[in-house]
Amino acid sequence: MPEIERYFEDFISLPKLLLTTLGIDFVPQRRMWFMRLLMRIYFFLTLICCVYCTYFVADEILQEIVEGAHNLPLLLRLFNDLNYNAIGILKSYYFIHHLKAQRNLCSRFEKIFPKTIVERFAYRVNENFWPRWITTILYMYFGAVALILFSPLAESLIEYVIAFFKVGYADAQFTYHKLYEEQSYVIDHHSPLTYILIYSMEVMNSHYAIVFNICPDVWLVAYAIQLCMHFDYVSRSLESYEPVAAKSSTDSKMIASLVKKHQILLEMADDLKEIFSLLVLVMLFSTVATLFCAAVYLLTEGLGKDVIGYLAFLPTSLGQYFMVCYYGQQIINKSLEIGEAAYSQTWYNGCQSYKKSILAILGRSQRQCEINAGGFQTTNLKGFESVMRMTFQLFTLWRTMMEPN
Repeated sequence: MPEIERYFEDFISLPKLLLTTLGIDFVPQRRMWFMRLLMRIYFFLTLICCVYCTYFVADEILQEIVEGAHNLPLLLRLFNDLNYNAIGILKSYYFIHHLKAQRNLCSRFEKIFPKTIVERFAYRVNENFWPRWITTILYMYFGAVALILFSPLAESLIEYVIAFFKVGYADAQFTYHKLYEEQSYVIDHHSPLTYILIYSMEVMNSHYAIVFNICPDVWLVAYAIQLCMHFDYVSRSLESYEPVAAKSSTDSKMIASLVKKHQILLEMADDLKEIFSLLVLVMLFSTVATLFCAAVYLLTEGLGKDVIGYLAFLPTSLGQYFMVCYYGQQIINKSLEIGEAAYSQTWYNGCQSYKKSILAILGRSQRQCEINAGGFQTTNLKGFESVMRMTFQLFTLWRTMMEPN
């Protein structure tokens, strides 16, 4: 089976598709006016549903706390829902606020993407395409989300079918399960029309929160993959090139193109850090909160049905943060490799201008490129380890406080 050629659109197709499901065209498309209107209406509907549901979750948490917080499992579930929705709204605001800057960054990546077959082979485009383990994490995430969204409806339908065969059509009752059983939303959902209305509202709320919880991170990884690919090309080109003083003109032209490309990549890496820094910080605290709630929930409730369902989503949430940390580490490694490649090549055989250019690359490579969480923490594999350790320390502190004297 021949290998599929990968192009720039393939690298950004997944995050673009995620935004399109919410009615947002990351890259403006030519659509009929009514399609644009419908997409915009759907986007605002999902936003309104997310804000509305978030308000009710917050209100329910407040009531539980006022009443003494006797139902800890319910409080943890509600807090996790509030965390997820609030993070989705916060990330959506920040993402849309910086949409113009993101589009500009995307067009710059497209501009430097290798165009010809020879260039794509030299850049190893196919080898640097989305790794299967990352797409597996993302598909598991979407599968877990779909299971969570539609399992209440499936459960109601299954119970109704069983009741239909047991007691007959006249006595069979539809159970009207929904996503957030503890929330009433003012109106009673135990009728076909209100059930459809409430269930649709909860699905749209989840759709908005889910897309904006993961979509900015998928965009970050899409850019990071390409940035690493370009860094790798520059370092390999430097490492394999052998300058000769007799062909100084060719050497100077070659090294000048690499110096220029290196500078462009450093500027794009800085822009990437600036755009996504606060989003990664939000993701860091969200991950800590999710892990902490899961640990407390498991300790207090044991391995019951609700806990297993709660924990089923945890590996994908953890995997989401891990893939960002992994590519944060890759950016650091690949950016530093350029300096090592420049130093280890036979630069001493080149002309004077070649040596000066190599010196410029070496100077710029001393500062590693990185993504950080709002300046709070470098996003790399060590940062991932720190998050796990921070969560464990919080859990240990909570457990110590809860123990009777």
